[in-house]
Amino acid sequence: MVRKVLLLVLVLILAVAVLFWAVVGRHREGPGVRPIPNWVLYPWEYFTWGWNALVHRGAEPPECGDFVAYFPEWSPGPIPHAEIPQHPFMAANGASNMHCDAYMSDAYEASGPVGPNIRVKSRTQGFGGYGTITFDSRGRLVAVYSNGRRFQLELMDPYTLEELASYDLPPRPIYWLLQGVMPWEYIGAGMYFYLDNEDRVIVPTTRNTVLVIQVPEPDGEFELVREYDLRNYVVPMSWPHQDSVAWVLPDWGGEYYWYATTQGIVGTIEIATGEVHTLRLEGELIENSFAVGEDGVFIVSDHALYRFVLGEDGDIVVAWRTPYDRGSRKKPGHISRGSGTSVSLMGSPEDGFVVITDNAEPRINLLFVRRADGEVVCRQPLFQEGKSGTDVSVACFEHADADGKGTGVYSVLVENNWGRHTFPRSRPVGGLTRVDLVRNPDGSYTCREVWTSEEKSIGVFKLSLGNGLVYMYWRSETCPTTKWYLTAIDFATGKTVYKKLVGRGLGYNNWAGALFIHPKGGVLYSTTIFGLVMISDAVP
Repeated sequence: MVRKVLLLVLVLILAVAVLFWAVVGRHREGPGVRPIPNWVLYPWEYFTWGWNALVHRGAEPPECGDFVAYFPEWSPGPIPHAEIPQHPFMAANGASNMHCDAYMSDAYEASGPVGPNIRVKSRTQGFGGYGTITFDSRGRLVAVYSNGRRFQLELMDPYTLEELASYDLPPRPIYWLLQGVMPWEYIGAGMYFYLDNEDRVIVPTTRNTVLVIQVPEPDGEFELVREYDLRNYVVPMSWPHQDSVAWVLPDWGGEYYWYATTQGIVGTIEIATGEVHTLRLEGELIENSFAVGEDGVFIVSDHALYRFVLGEDGDIVVAWRTPYDRGSRKKPGHISRGSGTSVSLMGSPEDGFVVITDNAEPRINLLFVRRADGEVVCRQPLFQEGKSGTDVSVACFEHADADGKGTGVYSVLVENNWGRHTFPRSRPVGGLTRVDLVRNPDGSYTCREVWTSEEKSIGVFKLSLGNGLVYMYWRSETCPTTKWYLTAIDFATGKTVYKKLVGRGLGYNNWAGALFIHPKGGVLYSTTIFGLVMISDAVP
């Protein structure tokens, strides 16, 4: 019965997409750019909208305006922080992958929009959106688009959103619905990729290969450089199910690619020869992206957190394994049982930390794990009992003094997206919490909750170190029709600074999508289930 309901929902969404193409498909905002429509609403919203127009003459509550300022005295200012090391074989920090950098910090050096004069532009190809967005050395968008089955690598102008080039990636098999993973829950091949230091896309595919694709010069086309076949290096499964190579990152030395599969394979590919080494995490699943540092690769399964290093003969060695409380079940709104966060790194290999959350009941804990030996030095319970959980990455960094040197004070932001979500309607209880870890004079550590905001989201939020704002994306809950807003929160106090209207209706729903900030600043992007939106300051 559950499968039938999900299929019915998918059919309805596809019907809306077809209707959109039929009615709006010819309208263009610019060369090759079609804006996301504002009229794709739930049926009952048309009645609500008509009633409001007739009885209240279209009047709406103040919080339903175009730009709502909540904290007028706020002024932008950078956050002093220790810089995250630049991976020598990845694109610049803030431009290389879904989570900003090799440490997966989700903290941008660039400043996002500060308002109040903010513009919005959008792009759609019908039902479908973007998993990861990166920025090449010319500042252009490099992204993978998917509608659930089809995957396409695209190059776009960062300001007009015009498509400049495209490259078809292998699709999901025609029988993908039988695999039991809906488009909005799919985290397999194609959703994650990274851009390297030579403007090359390193992307795993649905055929369990890894492609190296060169981003083109102006007026050029994508070019396939190399393909690595990993079909014999995944977990064999009975038809129609399939293990998936979902994440790939380069070793800090640049001689190997590390990869992970959803069924628990950790592997390396020698870049020059294509030789593959693997290690199976028996009885464990991997459903979150991993991080790479100078001291190894850090991966979280649904049972434990690991640090892996390369042995002298190229074999994969477990430097340490730290189990965590995986809870008794998959929590409402989550993809799997276990930690819902990607792995994030802070500080140096000698005295820095790995940060994840567990899946404990009645409250999840934020875990600060020492990079050197895997010891948990502090754990902080989060959110309200019985309604505590997160299924997206944290944002984190180490504070710095005036000379840019780390102070031993670390900050982490965690989102509470526990809720009974039914696509495309999400129902998180909400909450964004800042937790600080402080090194004491005796060398021990203390962690504490600094503030909690009641703002909601189920997507990958981002922190701008350049202006001190945390960005989230969420819908209105008091307006006659569903409106989607970019929410900006002050990192220092947790107060909401402003909300900017992005669009109205289902097309602007970003359903667990990620936010991205352009490296040059002032421009933020969000994927939606109907495409992509760009939110930018009118005056840079």
